[in-house]
Amino acid sequence: MKLPCETGVWIILPCIRACLVQELTAKGLSQKKVSTMLGITPASVSQYTSKKRGCTIELCNDAIASIQQLADDLITDNVEHMGLRMCDICMQVRSQGVLDEGEDGPCIRDLVCNLSSPDGRHHAT
Repeated sequence: MKLPCETGVWIILPCIRACLVQELTAKGLSQKKVSTMLGITPASVSQYTSKKRGCTIELCNDAIASIQQLADDLITDNVEHMGLRMCDICMQVRSQGVLDEGEDGPCIRDLVCNLSSPDGRHHAT
């Protein structure tokens, strides 16, 4: 049995990180700065930028726009909860239906995601 976020960890998150790294480096940030911002190693950043690690699925335009906005917000230090932002983007990718998640379907955040905010709002700002 696959847990709801297993697919996210192994397939979607690396893709989101790869796109985020590419956005940040395209905006002129050094690989060292990007690694510090994202809490990943410089070697990981290098692998994402050289496309040795990351995307195995095609992202929808909404997810790409959210990644671009997250990159802008990271640069201006305007990210309150990185986990919620990443979860929102993951949910956008899941909603496009490119993954075979079996009969259980995608993660239903209201029921299983421990990152949901206490006030019931799910979209990070």
